[in-house]
Amino acid sequence: MNTTRTHPLNVSYLVVGLVFLGLAGSWALRQTGVVDFAEIRWLFPLTLLGAGLVGIVAMTVKGLSRHDASPAHDSYDTYEGEDR
Repeated sequence: MNTTRTHPLNVSYLVVGLVFLGLAGSWALRQTGVVDFAEIRWLFPLTLLGAGLVGIVAMTVKGLSRHDASPAHDSYDTYEGEDR
């Protein structure tokens, strides 16, 4: 019997996490001298665009996977072999 459940994807948490990683990465690149001030002003908008694109793709994939599931059966409500 397989009772493993996966946690549903929360797209907003994913996007916020990517923005945070982008900001931290931009700061680290600036502190180590890999990029200068003129280059770093483009990293923040690129981070926002990248996180937004990932969010759009994740919402699309999440929406497509919902349409594939049967509305009469929700895997979070029942377990295999369980009688109700």
